Amino acid sequence: MSPKRQSSPTTPRACQFCRVRKIRCDNRKPTCGSCQRHDRQCVYVVDPPRQRPSRALINAAHRQRRAAENVIIALKKADPAARAAILDSIHVKDGGLQLPASLAGVDANIDDVPVSQPTQTSDNSSNVYSTPNDELNDSSSEDEDYDPTTFLSRDECGTVGIFGPSSALHARSPIGLANGANSRPAAEPDRYQLIAEAALQRQREPDLRRLPTIGGIPSELALHLLDLHWNRQHHTFLLTYRPAFMRDLVTGGPYCSEFLLNAVFACSSKFSTRIEVREDPQRPESAGKRFFDRCDQLLAEQSLLTHSSIPTIAGLIMLGSTFNARGQTSKGWLYTGFALRMVYDLGLHLDCKEVAASAEDIEVRRRVFWAAFICDKLQSLYFGRPFTIQLRDAHVSRDFMDTFEENELWVPYMDPLKPDSTARSHVPTRIYSVTVFQQLCSLSKIMTSIIDRFYMAGATGSKTRKHLELINRRLEVWYRKLPAELRFEPWAENGQSPHATVAPNVIILLTTYNALIILLHRPFIGSGHLRSDDPPADSWEHCVTAARNITSLALAYRSAYSLRRANYMLSYAIYVACTIHARNPAIRESTRRKEASSPLTVCLRCLDELAIPNCGVSAPSKIIRRLMEANGMSIQTGCDPAIQDPFQVDINLDFQTFPGLDFSPARLDHANHISGFQDFNQDLDLLFGFMNEPDVSIFTGVVPY
Repeated sequence: MSPKRQSSPTTPRACQFCRVRKIRCDNRKPTCGSCQRHDRQCVYVVDPPRQRPSRALINAAHRQRRAAENVIIALKKADPAARAAILDSIHVKDGGLQLPASLAGVDANIDDVPVSQPTQTSDNSSNVYSTPNDELNDSSSEDEDYDPTTFLSRDECGTVGIFGPSSALHARSPIGLANGANSRPAAEPDRYQLIAEAALQRQREPDLRRLPTIGGIPSELALHLLDLHWNRQHHTFLLTYRPAFMRDLVTGGPYCSEFLLNAVFACSSKFSTRIEVREDPQRPESAGKRFFDRCDQLLAEQSLLTHSSIPTIAGLIMLGSTFNARGQTSKGWLYTGFALRMVYDLGLHLDCKEVAASAEDIEVRRRVFWAAFICDKLQSLYFGRPFTIQLRDAHVSRDFMDTFEENELWVPYMDPLKPDSTARSHVPTRIYSVTVFQQLCSLSKIMTSIIDRFYMAGATGSKTRKHLELINRRLEVWYRKLPAELRFEPWAENGQSPHATVAPNVIILLTTYNALIILLHRPFIGSGHLRSDDPPADSWEHCVTAARNITSLALAYRSAYSLRRANYMLSYAIYVACTIHARNPAIRESTRRKEASSPLTVCLRCLDELAIPNCGVSAPSKIIRRLMEANGMSIQTGCDPAIQDPFQVDINLDFQTFPGLDFSPARLDHANHISGFQDFNQDLDLLFGFMNEPDVSIFTGVVPY
């Protein structure tokens, strides 16, 4: 039996006559057997191979269909006047439609960019809608076109591996993964189960006090440090999933390890006033040293960096952030880098049921991924270095199912062994832990676009100016869509805000938002690295307003809770505000007159107080002081008894003193010229990479005020 003939992709299986008649053809050349027997002309037609549509074209077609459906629905529901306005807002260009953001169907998610520009297919035969091919088009985590099975592979033992599509080890859609691998479990039953388990586990936590030791230290001290952790650090990033952590602390399960426990102890120690957590009782900065040493010991003894696990990732991220706050920047950068590699190694960037064992596992993986994503972007800001997790990898859902902590009533932690008789009583306030974390995740995606567009190598004013309005609009929409319970504006008219006070994590969220406004607009004004002869008209006003808001929020934070246990993120926001205050003519004048109400003076005092739990704050504080010294402004190292305490004044009074002051770029440049100020080295005004302290030599030869 002769082997079966193989035809090339471009060779027809039959001549034209046989194909039309649908009869067998032996494909002989130049004349097949059938045509030769019937004395017919034998013609072979060679067609080009049919190309399969790419995923990009399929996704674009889906977006086009959804956009068309949204337009039809909007027209159906609109009254005649509104219908006319909708039709007027739709434009035809190059054979395609340009839709406004409100009709494109993506404005419901702040992380999506409106479909606006038609893109031609390769054969120029038709137009399909697609968004710009850059990181501003950060698709939402619930994108139905996202298929995580393209990143999965299974070996002969059934073990799932995480490989990129370009990997030689990759096997697309292996058996058993193609069907239902991306399907998420039923949301409501899992949500109820997780909340019930969280409530039950919280009731079991007091039983830990019966143990003689926890993690090798007395249980009373261990629970003191754990209480500090759950009260402050936890609510910012939700990195450690409390029900699983506290359960596995006793049972030895997969979500708690000795390394992670000691990392929690080490990072909480800086918030404790107890002498027993210090290596040297006289040095507060030595708090937690034995726990840090134990973490280093465990990393070496157990070879934790050679295999990935969720407790190791969580511990490394916590230690990396704390080392940065302590001024150990290289160690913090490296620890976080190890954790981010492990995120990819475990496939935490995939929201896939195949690599998660249960609803609890899905919840833990989502929280750890987004905490890593946020810390990655914050460290990029702090060090001025590229981030690791790209927006294209941020497809993980932000629908956290366990909302048990969402409406918990929160008050600052008070040490039962060291009661403070002078401490003020606090009215319990809701923590809104999950909502704040979700909003911070969304804000961090915008932060990623700002860093990648305006602060990476190759950024120029001409290249980035077109993205300024788009990202500014995304920030505005993010703030406009904030839930009412997260809106806190101490600068509101008559000093009245919708809330008398909010929890610290809410204030941190709002100061971060205002810092991003400055990060977005500051490069285009003054000595910014993207400055031009025609700066944006309102960029300086955006910066001044945001700096004022940060100052007001910082004072509200201090008034309500003190800065003794404040997050390092607040330090960065205050530092960014200082860089704007130092350029404001009115504030420079009030600082020169040694007025305690000067926002620059107040912010500098806040940084000094923040340096108590976070000694690394001394670096940005030093930058601001050198900036002030270089420009002839008054520098005070302590409270002057001859003047009023800067923390007892109304910060808004300083702004009310100058109600008609013009903060436009032209007015600012004129004021700088009159005062003799020169926009010298931009390193004096570091926003990106502020922890890489500039050399003192750049301050020499500066013309003072």
